[in-house]
Amino acid sequence: MTDDPNRVRIGDRVTISPRGKKQTWVADFWQDNVHRRVSLRTSNKKVAVERALKLAADLAHGGYHPPPPPVIVRAAVDAYLASLAANDRARRTLVKDTGVLNQFAEYLARHRVTRLGQVTVGHFDRYRAERRDTRHRKTVYNEANILKQLFKWARSRKLIADNPLADVKLDKPPLEPKEGPSLAQVNDLLTAAGEPLQSQLAGLAFTGMRAGELQRLRPEDVDLNGGWVHIRSRPGAETKTRESRKVPIHPRLRAVLERLPANRRSWLFTAGPSKKYPAGDHHINVKRLNEQFTRLVGRLGMPVGRDAGFVAHSLRHFFETFTVNAGIPHRVIDSWLGHRSDKSMAAV
Repeated sequence: MTDDPNRVRIGDRVTISPRGKKQTWVADFWQDNVHRRVSLRTSNKKVAVERALKLAADLAHGGYHPPPPPVIVRAAVDAYLASLAANDRARRTLVKDTGVLNQFAEYLARHRVTRLGQVTVGHFDRYRAERRDTRHRKTVYNEANILKQLFKWARSRKLIADNPLADVKLDKPPLEPKEGPSLAQVNDLLTAAGEPLQSQLAGLAFTGMRAGELQRLRPEDVDLNGGWVHIRSRPGAETKTRESRKVPIHPRLRAVLERLPANRRSWLFTAGPSKKYPAGDHHINVKRLNEQFTRLVGRLGMPVGRDAGFVAHSLRHFFETFTVNAGIPHRVIDSWLGHRSDKSMAAV
């Protein structure tokens, strides 16, 4: 080593010295006839020497690989989303992941982190803590998994030298069973609802399908003679599991289906007439359907809301309870609901 305290020789090929206002130690060396300078990411001389010794050993044994060029967070996010789209991920997944990743990118920008390689576990933990103030812990857990996938992908594409989240273990929140309305409450809701809402709610309650699946039902998906409603996963209109299934037509639903208009139309259930669609042949707006349902629930004095009350999705929970009480084997009910594994109603 040289006598100059500001320039330290490590082995035969590496020299380290502090640079910049923060006096961060950097290492200078030659590799493959190319001069390289890499940050040791510390202002502590002892730590810098330890890291430089490892660097020198890697150089001697051919185990050192230069870090990839810096990648902007936004560019990495865009590339990752493009990769998901190329892998034919469902539109629902792409929309969700885009929102989560953009939110994280905005958080990093507020903290002056612009390059993916600058992100640390500390950023990840502080972001999750911030989200917990306004989001359910299950939401925070799901978002954290999306972020981990981004960094895993970036490491596999050699956009970052190391994955800072590789060793982070997430505690999955316990499932919180959510009850649906009782049969008596469903009866009250159907009695109070006017058309076309009444038929739509009956479709949800007596098939257990999701609102988005009800929205995409077509007349040809109903087989009145065979007694089945087919919930089909179509390109651009996939089900959550991307698999098709069928549900038997309950007698109460049959009465609803039989009185639907017989004219040719694109959708089985349609929204009511509006100024833009006076014929009432437009597809259902899922958000508006839920708003109409929760207003009806509140008007009847029932609890409202996702956390402690009812939303349109609660009719899916009703269907499972309804069929269990009817003695239907749970595996059969799972197939009707489109479950991929044996899960409780909390996971539907």
